[in-house]
Amino acid sequence: MCATGSDHISKDSGTDTLSRILGGIAIVGCAISVACDLLGAALSERIGLVRDTISNLAAGQWDILSDLGIYAFVVGVLAVTAGLIRWRVSRWDWRAGTVLLVLLALDYALIAAYEAYSTGDGPQIHYKLVYFMGAAFPLTVLLTAGQFVEIERRLGIALYVGGVLWAVAAPFLFVVPTAWDGLYERALAFGKLAWFVTMGVMIWRDPDVVRQVPEEERS
Repeated sequence: MCATGSDHISKDSGTDTLSRILGGIAIVGCAISVACDLLGAALSERIGLVRDTISNLAAGQWDILSDLGIYAFVVGVLAVTAGLIRWRVSRWDWRAGTVLLVLLALDYALIAAYEAYSTGDGPQIHYKLVYFMGAAFPLTVLLTAGQFVEIERRLGIALYVGGVLWAVAAPFLFVVPTAWDGLYERALAFGKLAWFVTMGVMIWRDPDVVRQVPEEERS
């Protein structure tokens, strides 16, 4: 698509083949990550969705499912990154947000690839990766929300509110009673996935393509 130099994105819905592919990958990646978590908990005799965290599942017998779910999510994150970059928005906050998305994808991949509980230093490294994710994700949401206000005001405001709420709620995971910290972590994960699914839907719709690509050239 050719850039026009304007930061404004049309509110009209339009799409092209690559937009549908990237949006679909983002949504499917999130769905696979949820399915792997639920399946791993169902197959494990020791893991419960309420009392055990996602990290507990990753350290157990069915860690392969946990890793698969994270890798699928990483692919979804990269699809969202590519989809948003295609809009070629020149705002500094938008560009910073897309850079953070790339770093988040790398962070998630390291969380899945690194065997956190196989060495003495493993848990400490794992927590550092989690801390980075906890800071970078809401910052990404807040940095990109401004442009979505231009597309759909209510959506942009919702993204601002959601980013702030997630940033406030996330640190409490470390003080939540262990009897239900798994449920709390999965609620946070659901909020995160909701943002990526929303981005997948927006990329699928690709409102910017209406402005940039003539109707007869859309596939």
